[in-house]
Amino acid sequence: MDNGKPMGMRIAESVFCAGYLAFALIAGMVFAAHESGEAGGFALTCTAMALLLCFGDAFHLIPRILINLRGDPHSALQKQRRAFWLGLGSLISSITMTMFYLLLPDAMQQMPGTSPADASGFHILHVVLIVLTAVRIILCLLPQNRWFDIRSDAKWGMYRNVPFLLMGAITVWYLVTWYGAWLMAALVLVSFVCYLLVVLFAKERPALGMLMIPKTICYIWMIALLLAAL
Repeated sequence: MDNGKPMGMRIAESVFCAGYLAFALIAGMVFAAHESGEAGGFALTCTAMALLLCFGDAFHLIPRILINLRGDPHSALQKQRRAFWLGLGSLISSITMTMFYLLLPDAMQQMPGTSPADASGFHILHVVLIVLTAVRIILCLLPQNRWFDIRSDAKWGMYRNVPFLLMGAITVWYLVTWYGAWLMAALVLVSFVCYLLVVLFAKERPALGMLMIPKTICYIWMIALLLAAL
């Protein structure tokens, strides 16, 4: 989010981000209210997914909202503080977003009205996703990422996203081939494409950072689809 934008646009972006966090939190509460019902396992998994998105992205989005409303810092110390909080938020949201996709197959397997996938194939899938999640988190935690510096390392931005992109490809594959969940698969695909473009090119072309908005809309839509399955 570029603070060179008009105040009206910055306010609109801030309202959108706050609305997304509120939606994810309320969705988590709705899922939690159904944990004692027939769809208990599904609701429990979805509760974790929604709250992971809410609290993980809060570390990333709340600092951005404050920057949007207060304006860019002027002193070197203020800029360093901003870099720290934005970096910390990006680190935390990178981990929670990965956990979201680790839990998604559990949600699909437990979804009411959905034919569960073959147990052996599902077990293999889970092992692969757990390994990719572990590799992704380890790469994210390495100091070479320079999360808290004003200028992060672009190469490590690519390295840490390789296992995540593999998770995305696997997710689209099993959603289509196992569950016939074409809409969910399309949302995952669009979210990953938007995320990849931002990671690879947003530093040179800051306007591409706006692709995080359709990415967020995809997450809202995915949660809505899970809510509709209760």
